[in-house]
Amino acid sequence: MSLFSVHNATDGAIVLHLEETDANLDLIEDIVDQVPLLHITRIREFCGYQAQASLESARQADKVRQAVPPVIAKIAAMSEDEALTLAEQLIDAVKFSRAIAGKVVKLELVK
Repeated sequence: MSLFSVHNATDGAIVLHLEETDANLDLIEDIVDQVPLLHITRIREFCGYQAQASLESARQADKVRQAVPPVIAKIAAMSEDEALTLAEQLIDAVKFSRAIAGKVVKLELVK
């Protein structure tokens, strides 16, 4: 399993997933360390499709999100090899997006 995986979404976005279990747990610990549990609980109450079903629910969700203090979460610490693998995956995803859009595809990573 890689530390990261890179995917192309149907809307053209390039999506980065943190795959490794320990890295995900590190991220959760980092966020829980910075954000009071009350805010996390309130965000959880408003996540999902039903919470966004009405304009009032969306407004309340925005208020909850605005109450959360600024967070800077370290996604992962990686080795040079992991960083190069991620860079290659990102370049491949951008190439794919360009190909779909009919743009020039040439990109490469020089090691």
